[in-house]
Amino acid sequence: MYCPQCATPNADDVKFCRSCGTGLQAVALALSGKHVETAEASANKNEAKTAQDWLEKRIEGAIGITRGSILLTVSLLIGAAMALFLPVSFGVPWILIWIVFFGWMAVWGGIEMAYGISGVLESKSRLRLMGLTGKDAAIDAVPQGLSGGEPPKIASPAAAFGVSPPMSITEGTTRKLDDNVEK
Repeated sequence: MYCPQCATPNADDVKFCRSCGTGLQAVALALSGKHVETAEASANKNEAKTAQDWLEKRIEGAIGITRGSILLTVSLLIGAAMALFLPVSFGVPWILIWIVFFGWMAVWGGIEMAYGISGVLESKSRLRLMGLTGKDAAIDAVPQGLSGGEPPKIASPAAAFGVSPPMSITEGTTRKLDDNVEK
């Protein structure tokens, strides 16, 4: 392989030109027919998120807020129990014991809540920039299945609460013969 900078011949397995030091990995990948991904392409790839991705991030943020709240609450309840029930004659202040054994739970809970709040706020603002609210995005982000992602049509409200027949393999590809759809 020849260096694209100085045209010095180099072995095919070298990473840098022996004459000028230019990186030859991209040249080797291009000659072998493999795809060379630049930093810009990978950054654009990471930024191209859909409404469904932002909804999932919002759900993960809510889970983080809940988990952090539980950790913080349990830690504070244990501290309160130690303050109430640890005898004064114990010799060591209850707050030191709580800090050593359960203070990490409070810190972990606070961090988890902070990450959850930031995830919810980021996803909410991204959905708003996309022109969607949380409810609109949840309706628009119906998974694409055999029926093309369209919500099922119900003939009457009473039919929605009835027992439906079992799903078939061809569900959504052919119409059912026993449907009582009013036209």
